Amino acid sequence: MKTVTPGQVKDNGHSPTGRARDLTLEPPEARRRVRIPELLVGAALTVGFALAAVLWQANSTQREAALALAADVDRGDTITADDLRVVYLGADDAVVRLAPSESVKVIGQVAIGDMPAGTLVTRANVTEVAALAPGEGVVGLGLDPGQFPASRLAPGDVVNVVAPGDTDGQLLAEAAVVYAVEELGGQGRKFVSLRASEADANRVAAAAESGPVRLVLVGR
Repeated sequence: MKTVTPGQVKDNGHSPTGRARDLTLEPPEARRRVRIPELLVGAALTVGFALAAVLWQANSTQREAALALAADVDRGDTITADDLRVVYLGADDAVVRLAPSESVKVIGQVAIGDMPAGTLVTRANVTEVAALAPGEGVVGLGLDPGQFPASRLAPGDVVNVVAPGDTDGQLLAEAAVVYAVEELGGQGRKFVSLRASEADANRVAAAAESGPVRLVLVGR
């Protein structure tokens, strides 16, 4: 009996000489070596098509720069250049925004509300601290807790200034506008600057020398 060697198979047929024909087969390792490059090429094509799709999407969507807050801003804070950063939005996003070149419209303005980092900055978020007009004055008051409302005062708020009395007290200034608010040491004390008519400002300053005054937050 003839032994079949590896890679050979015995054919039942016979050659013209009467000898069995030997058929050589490729070993499994050779077939795998042929398929591995094919798989690598297929994977590379898949990655290439995916990358091309991403680049096409990025190039087909126009993006525009806009101003946003780089950090949290509290109501009453003055906006500075360090508070701003540039973000990019889709051109078709229907949102109100300011371009970086329009930062002068908000720098130096006062925030009218608390705003977290990332908020788009617009003119509606801020208010202007107007310069004094003729006949106006600014008076500063060092106040203890209880002399001003518990709600946080901010520039632009409207207050009445009252000197406490035995009955209703004395109205020193009506509809004075908060000009600035600063912390005054500890214990919750504040230094509040008020803009009012020159006569009211003088009256408030004189009254504060002789006794405590209180602020009443009013709506206007």
